[in-house]
Amino acid sequence: MPTVRRYLPRVLAALALLLRPHASARAFDVVLSAQGEFMDAYLVNGQAFPPKVVFIDPDPADPDSLSSPPPRVGRHVNGKLCFFPRGVGHNGDFVIADDTYREACLDRNPPQARCSVTSPGSRFYVGMDPDGWGVFNADGTWTRQHIHTPWNYPAEPQPQGTIDPQGCVFDRRGNLFGNDVGSGDPINMDPSQRGSLIVFFPGPRHQYDSYCFLAKDLSQAGMPAMDGVGNIYLAETGMGRMWKFSPPFPASAADCDNPDHLVTTPPTKTVFPTPGALTPAAIVRVPGTDHWYVDSVLLPGIPGQGGGLINEYDANGLLVRNIVPSNLLLNPLGMDVGSDGTLYYAELNLNSDTSTGCGRVSMVRFVNGIPQPPQVLGQNLSFPDGVTVVDSAQIGVDFMKLPVAVEPDPSTCNGSG
Repeated sequence: MPTVRRYLPRVLAALALLLRPHASARAFDVVLSAQGEFMDAYLVNGQAFPPKVVFIDPDPADPDSLSSPPPRVGRHVNGKLCFFPRGVGHNGDFVIADDTYREACLDRNPPQARCSVTSPGSRFYVGMDPDGWGVFNADGTWTRQHIHTPWNYPAEPQPQGTIDPQGCVFDRRGNLFGNDVGSGDPINMDPSQRGSLIVFFPGPRHQYDSYCFLAKDLSQAGMPAMDGVGNIYLAETGMGRMWKFSPPFPASAADCDNPDHLVTTPPTKTVFPTPGALTPAAIVRVPGTDHWYVDSVLLPGIPGQGGGLINEYDANGLLVRNIVPSNLLLNPLGMDVGSDGTLYYAELNLNSDTSTGCGRVSMVRFVNGIPQPPQVLGQNLSFPDGVTVVDSAQIGVDFMKLPVAVEPDPSTCNGSG
């Protein structure tokens, strides 16, 4: 704690300098990263360890009491966030994977005190939604809407679509495509525990309460991305593949009118080659081109000693160049690109048994198009998975009023960051 107190004034001073009134009207990049069920906001400034605040807090200060102050948001979030396109009734809102009810009320013994709250108007309200995607206002507060496939708890085991939701992407019609990682175990062949790719349809009331599965037999499904003509790219990490899904895509639930909700006319599915990236995990567009950045989360490397890589590929999957070599990585996962072309990415830092150690969020800047050595933005993080770069003007919150996110102690994440 003495170290925290010593550095906290510096963090606050840096925040004040970055966000002083005469500069506040200028939009700037904010890097949002989910870790430990929180979502941190890095107020990036081109330097390592920039000011960082808590954008989404998961729990009350005292989860066992309703007498403590309620959280500002109070949701457990994972993966990356996606803003709704205009015209589907959620202007300015975004979605992100949300597993609050299960983690706060089902998996915890005893359940958090707020699980007994039934009034949606209460700031302690949790609801009873299975894992899925929460809908949030631009300031990060929950709208009380949740998008998910059904789960009849406790009469049935956790079904596909609710096992481990993570990523998202919208098409031009406002359809929401999301991935369910599945069990995360590449040798688990139980069909009900496999990863999947799902599409939710807005419907006439913009409730996103109808859906179809595009694929239900994926081994560790990664976060999806979409190109300019509507093809979807999704890693199947457990099989060492990156898939490209092309139309036809379902237009409504009528296109999967069967008990499995699996599309009756499947999309065209082809391998997008990623030579060198043996365990592809995430894919993101290189700005101003038809190229892609792809990361490999595990190989090349040895668990417990870091590894993975980040490469650039052209539109056909031909290797263009390496961006970050294995010896400078700790198992990268989610990625995104800033307005100036900076590449930001999360790193899991896997232990020798492939459990996660103390992860971090890092960046690579480019000078005259040449990638520079990585810089760390945050460390000692618990399972940092998604990274999303947003324009500060999209986020309806005063960052000066959000609590500073202090770097966690290494003891909280089972490793060294």
